Order: sequence, then structure tokens, then C-alpha cells
Amino acid sequence: MLLQEIKEGEIFTIGETPSYPKLKTKTGYIDMRDLIVKNCDEISHDLRIMTKDEVAKKFGGTIQELDEWINEISK
Repeated sequence: MLLQEIKEGEIFTIGETPSYPKLKTKTGYIDMRDLIVKNCDEISHDLRIMTKDEVAKKFGGTIQELDEWINEISK
């Protein structure tokens, strides 16, 4: 899967590392764990879309908390 195929606002993993989810942005992505912003669109190796439920469970939160957090970091 190519990064360009992932829609803005979707969460994904690179190289099957779900403990480091990424949030797709208009110009690239934000590493949700370290808050590192990457402005690129040329990643093409082992990308997988993660569900909000999967991410919330991974970090011991709820989907509502995840949505609130995503809204905050997206600003």
C-alpha cells in the first residue's frame, strides 16, 4: 500500500509496528507516539491501516479519547 492511498485522518502503521501508529495528514503524517511530523508522500513499504479501536486498545484508552487527541494534534 502507498501512503498516497491512505486518506487524511486515517491511522496506519509502517512495517507492522502498531505501537508506533501514524496519523495521515494532508502533506504526510504525524507519528502519534513521538509527535514527529513527516511531510512526505513517498512511503511504499508495508503500510497497513489501523482501526481506532485497535489504537485505543493498544494505548489503554477509548475511541472518544483517541478522537479528542487526534483533534488536538491535528491543529
